[in-house]
Amino acid sequence: MAKAWKGQIDERPTTLMASSLYVGRSVSDARRVAKKLDAKLMFASTGLGLIEGDHRCPPYNLTVAQDPNSIIPRLEKLGARASDWWEAVNVTQSKGSALADLVSQPDIDLVLIALSSNYVQLIGEDLGKVRDTQIDKLRIFTSRPGIEMLPSHLRRIAMPYDERLETSILPGTRNDFPQRALRHFIEILDLSRASVEIARKSVSAAMEILSLAKTTIRRRASDSEIAFLLECVWADYQGSSTRLLRYLRDEALVSCEQSRFRRIWQDIKGQDSIENEA
Repeated sequence: MAKAWKGQIDERPTTLMASSLYVGRSVSDARRVAKKLDAKLMFASTGLGLIEGDHRCPPYNLTVAQDPNSIIPRLEKLGARASDWWEAVNVTQSKGSALADLVSQPDIDLVLIALSSNYVQLIGEDLGKVRDTQIDKLRIFTSRPGIEMLPSHLRRIAMPYDERLETSILPGTRNDFPQRALRHFIEILDLSRASVEIARKSVSAAMEILSLAKTTIRRRASDSEIAFLLECVWADYQGSSTRLLRYLRDEALVSCEQSRFRRIWQDIKGQDSIENEA
């Protein structure tokens, strides 16, 4: 299946760099950290394996997240896991155990990994191949479920961020939690040179002085109702997807996953473009 996928990818033109193909706050926060540290930005791509930020990519839509384009249902039918797919995709790109090989390079002192739990499942076995003598090069930023999905011997290098991050100066959504934690670690705590033990203690202390955010109760709504709400304020927010999503969640108090919101937003944007041309 991975070979067939590679065949499809190879037929498409490589039009965008990875840093432009992947968008959203999670990417912009990761980019900020990379720039601050003068570090190489890399992506764990479901479709392309481990790639650098300046890698030129064909347009594609494949993910291990909960999404209509998720590969997980197909893998389950084959009795395979996300980690099996990660290995297969990297092998087709001649990368082998891509992350373990990266960490083993003698000129690399620190590897910061910020990923959702879905993507921890994707790369977990690869990370498990990192040699014991190299493990302390790693710092992992993910949710509590993500930490539980790590190989047990790697959980100590996962930084203990939790829901209290939402009351820091870097609040956000669940989708961008890992990257916000990474940014807090580097920009606020300045722990890039700290040992694992000191880093963990510093993060725990930072969380201790924060409080849990008040839970906002949001109601469910149909696609048509969400579209109507967005259309009513479209001009006020100049069609900005970021501002409209915040309006929907914070003012209209409607729950809507980011992938679902983006689909509805794109439909409205397309209709708006047609009307403007007319």
